[in-house]
Amino acid sequence: MEVQQKKKEKATKGRHNKIYRTPPTPEPEELLSKERTFVLDSNACSSISTDYSKTNPKLGPVIPPYNSQKDIHSRNYYEFEGVPKTLKKTQQFENGGTSIDGPVLDYFHEQGTGYQYLSLRNQFGAGHSSELTDGHSQFMQGIKPVIGYNGKYGYRRNSPWLRMEPSPFGTASRSPSH
Repeated sequence: MEVQQKKKEKATKGRHNKIYRTPPTPEPEELLSKERTFVLDSNACSSISTDYSKTNPKLGPVIPPYNSQKDIHSRNYYEFEGVPKTLKKTQQFENGGTSIDGPVLDYFHEQGTGYQYLSLRNQFGAGHSSELTDGHSQFMQGIKPVIGYNGKYGYRRNSPWLRMEPSPFGTASRSPSH
């Protein structure tokens, strides 16, 4: 009896859609919080990238530089014998080292003017519009009926035969069909 009850609880908790085996859809509040924390400020990123493309060195790529020492997937490599010794020789052991592009580009992405501008915009919600933050939840919301210049069923009355009988199923039109 208890085993059946546990199976039933597990089935109701686990999947809502058994056919496709997809995870359950989060609640609207959770979706909204996830959408608001997602940063998609393409206008600001574009202007930063364009402004810095005219200067040397090129410090304006908005995509952060790759630092393998901060990558959790390559953590095991840095624990091999001899690797920490080499990192100490090259002064890359403390503070997680630098990225491929060097300390100047790291500074730009962690404390530079572009970082300050983007972080302040995102901290105070600038650049977020309902179209961006609502995401797919906005699809098919607030649809308005398409009413042409001939009225609600005007698209069905553009030939004499359709004027006489607009639909084989009948219409609930308030306007005359002829």
